[in-house]
Amino acid sequence: MHESGLIRRLIEIARAQARERGGELRAVHVRLGALAGGTPGHLREHFAIELAALGLAGIELHVVAAPDEPTGVEITGIEVTACEAADRAIPELDR
Repeated sequence: MHESGLIRRLIEIARAQARERGGELRAVHVRLGALAGGTPGHLREHFAIELAALGLAGIELHVVAAPDEPTGVEITGIEVTACEAADRAIPELDR
C-alpha cells in the first residue's frame, strides 16, 4: 500500500463528504481487502501519522479486514458531528 498518498486521499474524500453533510468528520469506516497490501494495524498507524501531518486530531479509523475480498482499501462509511446524516455510507462509493 502506498500509505501516505492513499491515506491522504482517503482523508480528503471523507472530509469532503462530511462538509457536504454540514458537519465535521468524526470517523472513517474502511474495508481492507486482499489487494490492500497491508494489515489493519499498519493502516491505523499510518492514518495517525497522516492526521498529525495534516494538523487534524480526533478522527477515528474503523477497519474491517476482508481478506477474501479482491479489493484494496474502500471507504464504507463516515461519521459526522452535528449532522443527521452521520453513520451513513457514502452513496457514490456504495456498490
